[in-house]
Amino acid sequence: MTDARRDALIAALYGPVGWPRARRIVDRLRPHLPPGDALQGRTLLDLGAGTGHTGALLARRGWTVTLADVPPRPGAFGQRLIAHPCARTLARRGGLTRVLCRGSLPFPDGQFSVTLLAFVLHHCLDPLAVLREAARVSGRVVVLEDLEDGGRRPGRAGQWLDALLNLEVGHPHAHRSQADWHALFRAAGLQVHAQEHWTTRPLGVRTGHTLFDLRPAGESPPGEAGRGS
Repeated sequence: MTDARRDALIAALYGPVGWPRARRIVDRLRPHLPPGDALQGRTLLDLGAGTGHTGALLARRGWTVTLADVPPRPGAFGQRLIAHPCARTLARRGGLTRVLCRGSLPFPDGQFSVTLLAFVLHHCLDPLAVLREAARVSGRVVVLEDLEDGGRRPGRAGQWLDALLNLEVGHPHAHRSQADWHALFRAAGLQVHAQEHWTTRPLGVRTGHTLFDLRPAGESPPGEAGRGS
């Protein structure tokens, strides 16, 4: 079996998980992205794209999407065995640009309208550097992270669940509280334009999530910050 056929088989098997999850994420993103009639300039960098399903779905909805990720680290079995084969397949089928890199991103300043970091930063060894690069290459950054009610960082059960769902051993899990995330955003020269919180129950475990819509510091935030559920 060729590598491409093996990747396609893995993508087909994971599709019943990847596509519904991507649809839920895109539904959350919709209020924080430019409207559908503003197609010109709708470029998005899916940074830490994982399986690529979210980026591929956004591309189907009119966005010009670039998938970016890092080469698999030791212990990141889900990344090596599932995420990268899926992303390679979806990029090939959808004609999407896909890059693997560490450190500085290989893009000029302001190349993208939006950078998406969906459940990525808590896996990063240097999340501040990642945020600064995301802000450098785009005018706005949307971050999704796991947070419990009241802005509390996930407890041990949430961290074990995250490791299980991502098939990770010895991988960074630098979860933070809402206050700590806000401090990190400020250090990167970003401010919260809007945010919203919601909960899901993966494997029956109640898990909280928060979306942060970030803009360069100095932009006027709206009078009402997002919605909650």
